[in-house]
Amino acid sequence: MLASQHKIKDEKGVIEYCKQLFSSGEINKALAMGEQTITHNPSFIKLWILLTQFYQQNSEFDKMLNQALALSLQHPDNPIVLFRKIECLIYAGEIQRAIASLDQFYKIAGNNDRFYSKLAELYLHCSQHQQVALCHEKALHIAPKNSHYRYNLASAKLTLGKIDEASKLLEQVIQQTPSDFDAYYSRSTLSKKSSVNNNIEQLKQVLKKNSGDHQAVVATGYALSKEYEDIGEYQQAFEYLELAANQRKRNMQYQVSNDRQAMDKIKSSFNKKNLLSIKSSSNQESPIFILGLPRSGTTLVERILSSHSKVASLGEVNNFAFSMIHTVGPHKGKMDLIEKSISIDFNQLATRYSHATRGYGIKAEFLIDKTPLNFLYLGLIKKAFPNAKIIHLIRHPLDSCFAMYKTLFRMGYPFSYNLQDIGEYYVAYHQLMVHWREVFNGDFFDLDYRLLVNQPQGQSKALIEYCQLDWQPSILDFHQNNAPSATASAVQVRQPIYKSSVNRWQHYEKQLESLKYQLTENGINCD
Repeated sequence: MLASQHKIKDEKGVIEYCKQLFSSGEINKALAMGEQTITHNPSFIKLWILLTQFYQQNSEFDKMLNQALALSLQHPDNPIVLFRKIECLIYAGEIQRAIASLDQFYKIAGNNDRFYSKLAELYLHCSQHQQVALCHEKALHIAPKNSHYRYNLASAKLTLGKIDEASKLLEQVIQQTPSDFDAYYSRSTLSKKSSVNNNIEQLKQVLKKNSGDHQAVVATGYALSKEYEDIGEYQQAFEYLELAANQRKRNMQYQVSNDRQAMDKIKSSFNKKNLLSIKSSSNQESPIFILGLPRSGTTLVERILSSHSKVASLGEVNNFAFSMIHTVGPHKGKMDLIEKSISIDFNQLATRYSHATRGYGIKAEFLIDKTPLNFLYLGLIKKAFPNAKIIHLIRHPLDSCFAMYKTLFRMGYPFSYNLQDIGEYYVAYHQLMVHWREVFNGDFFDLDYRLLVNQPQGQSKALIEYCQLDWQPSILDFHQNNAPSATASAVQVRQPIYKSSVNRWQHYEKQLESLKYQLTENGINCD
């Protein structure tokens, strides 16, 4: 079937054929068929969008974006086309253009609640948190009976630090839609419960009534675990946590061995010999990267640093990973991506990353990228930005592992729902960080979370000195920083430093025995 010979009438048939080609590894054939067909059939919008997705999956971000822009010129008034164009702008690191397109769409969204809901989703990818909340408010105003919009607005309010408003909205969601189980968990995270002020009985009834529902078991289980821990009932807390985590794990196809093998590949590819032979970028910028495992204190450090007048935070963004994938281009999978990444043009990587991050419109002299798993890219970061400030958070291994285990992450971190997976991932992470210290002679800042909470002024001053900034007294008032926080620590960072998270694992010492043994056997000190 050749598109050049005639106009093809069956768009659905071409889409299915292209999908078969792509999934069977005949990627170039699929791309050629798609390109050829839309040249003669520009009204095939679904096929054209699929073509942009193919280019994205093949890490050809320039071609992806070119197709999306051409599509939007052909169909300038089609909202699906406009949304796809914005998605492609984000992947390609054109954040400023993406935000401008979102702002333009916002003005013409009219009375369509679905438009506002989608706009909010894309504004979130651009870290425009005020606009996210505004769009959710618009959607809810148009469709006040839609509890999903109300839940999304509560999440946006939480990000902005408006805890009371978020709490009221979540209560409304639960009353309006008792089957919105995520709302129960979100409500439990907003404050510390007491023996006389908690939702335990209600949560137990909801769980009992919906014991066959996957999401009910997960969300109410995590909520019960959190509230039982708050009142010091640790045995009960762990039982519900284990129930919920096991349920979450059962619905995943994740294999921790794949991540371990990837980290082993990073170590072998980014060895000292290879790194010495590679020319670094000539970029003179000094971005600040805060990295480590999730729930290790990265958000706390972000808030401390961003309280400085010359510093602002991007939050958790995917720009470095996207810029790297963009620069590497087509590859045959994760291992091939790692192997190819060491020989890329690091000036190009730095330029793409800087272009993307400056596109958020934050005017501070120094920008923080607080994406925990950037520890995987530390070798690339050092080569792209020789002057980068890199802060790595260290936390007691068992505190670190348990903090991840007891958190219900909305996205990412699939290793965190099984203690053995967590142990294997932690060992691989630990060994990778040992490797980075060896190849870079310790040329980054290891910050111990325990020392930070016990000696906040001394450690904060050391942090500021490492970043080559002048000391400002406001830094110690980081909890008054009103910048948005879209992390699992969104509530905690609005409070002064507290020490209750240190050695929390000891409440669960018996339940964590096998994890402790696993870590100790791999040379990790848990004392």
